[in-house]
Amino acid sequence: MKKITFYTNPYSRGKGIRWLLEECGADYEVVPVPFGENGTKSADYLAVNPMGKLPAVKYGDAVITEVAALITFLAELFPEKNLIPAAGTAERGEFYRWLIFALHAEYAFMDKRFGIPETPERKYSIGYGSFDEVVATLTKFLRGKEYALGNRFTALDLYLSSLIAWGIMRGQVLPADGELAAYMKRHMARPAFAKAQALDAELAKQMGLE
Repeated sequence: MKKITFYTNPYSRGKGIRWLLEECGADYEVVPVPFGENGTKSADYLAVNPMGKLPAVKYGDAVITEVAALITFLAELFPEKNLIPAAGTAERGEFYRWLIFALHAEYAFMDKRFGIPETPERKYSIGYGSFDEVVATLTKFLRGKEYALGNRFTALDLYLSSLIAWGIMRGQVLPADGELAAYMKRHMARPAFAKAQALDAELAKQMGLE
């Protein structure tokens, strides 16, 4: 396996990717990146990700960015961990469907947080429709399930749990209790999540971000 280099900040979307790396049992090097001109907008980091966004992973000489891409790539990189359904199966198709739905949901949550008006024209044109439709669809999909797909934990559970956590704790657009919160809490009880949290807390100390 090639060297994995993980560019992150403990207060970025890198939290979810750190969790996934720990679920995978990956051996990886962490490059802490502050926000702003001396970090995410520096020439050095823009050479990694021209968008100046976190996280990013360098695998050998290849650079992978965008959380949904990283979720899929890392899950496939460690097939023995069974974090993604088998290729060529209907379940793999469902994995892709709900992964991309979660990406739409993130922007529904963002728009709600920042008070973007939901006009009829916008609802018709935008991929996610409306915030209420997104929440209702996600809640219905997860209702009564231990796992999003099948009978085991996958990277999709990790991604959805991370998204719900943001909606509750940072975005303040989801209730702190109820079905979605209960689903999130079950998966965040996993040992790999606790380890990732501890590592990010230590990184925050090292970066003087406490």
